[in-house]
Amino acid sequence: MTSDQKRARLALLMGMVAAWPLTGLAAAGLVQFTAGDVQLRRGDNLSRLAKGAELDGGDVVLTGSEGRAQIRFSDGGLVALYPGSQFTVTRYADGAGTGEDHFVVHLLRGGMRALTGLIGKRNPASYKVVTPTAVVGIRGSAFMLAIDANGQVLVSGEQDEIEVCTQAGCVGVTAGEAVLVLSDQELPVYTHTRALLPVPGLPTPMLVGEQLDVQGRRAFVYMVPAPTPAPIPVAPPPPVTAPPPPVPVAPPPPVDDYQPPAPTPPPPTRPTAPPPPATTAPPPTTTAPPPPTVRPPFVFIPVLPIILLPPPPPPPPVIR
Repeated sequence: MTSDQKRARLALLMGMVAAWPLTGLAAAGLVQFTAGDVQLRRGDNLSRLAKGAELDGGDVVLTGSEGRAQIRFSDGGLVALYPGSQFTVTRYADGAGTGEDHFVVHLLRGGMRALTGLIGKRNPASYKVVTPTAVVGIRGSAFMLAIDANGQVLVSGEQDEIEVCTQAGCVGVTAGEAVLVLSDQELPVYTHTRALLPVPGLPTPMLVGEQLDVQGRRAFVYMVPAPTPAPIPVAPPPPVTAPPPPVPVAPPPPVDDYQPPAPTPPPPTRPTAPPPPATTAPPPTTTAPPPPTVRPPFVFIPVLPIILLPPPPPPPPVIR
């Protein structure tokens, strides 16, 4: 093979390498796990997102009502998506050694928990999470973010300090603090409510992602859902019955308060002459009682019965 042929072959190989797509060589992120309904929208194509899939700039991750996903980016950062989320990788560039770092993502709805990687540590100003009403910037820390049904954004800090900005200005949020963004025209207000996101219960332990232990080293943490307590039976309320009708009460008998008039005293009488003494009647004459009547004595005469006998028969005739 002559030198001209070698040079032509080398030029052909260099052209083939230059024309090879770079997205397959260095992806922005890798899906560590998914649970429930999780889909990937890339351009006009919509497909199911599974563990091990790669994400690039412009990809949109959609989680269902019970869907969850966790993405590990090439700089070591982590993003956990919660149910009902729409997450877009807007611009990502891991410029290790070149100084060109970009981490810009959009969260349209739902919630997420983020742990920054090397991009946030090398160039914190290039790390931004954009929501419909606020922009969250970091200074090398972790935070949680949730958007409710009314479009209000609740952001809470977990490590170091983050910055939440609207068109009205920016506020700093340290670990343990939380702010509420009511609209893009108002300054975020501090609140004691943390960003609590609904987590669906799973039957098996699930890998949440890399966390920092007490020594500052990264360590895997497993979560085991607590058993659901059995509902306590509640006795049904007693049936509401109508009150009994009122019992008619007879009116009390009328009270006879009639009082007879007091007797009037008789008019005074004039003194009269004493009555004449009564004349004594002559004593009654005593008469002797009549003598008792003497009846004659009763004489009993016995009466003998008289027996009448029939006459004797005539004598027989004499025949001569």
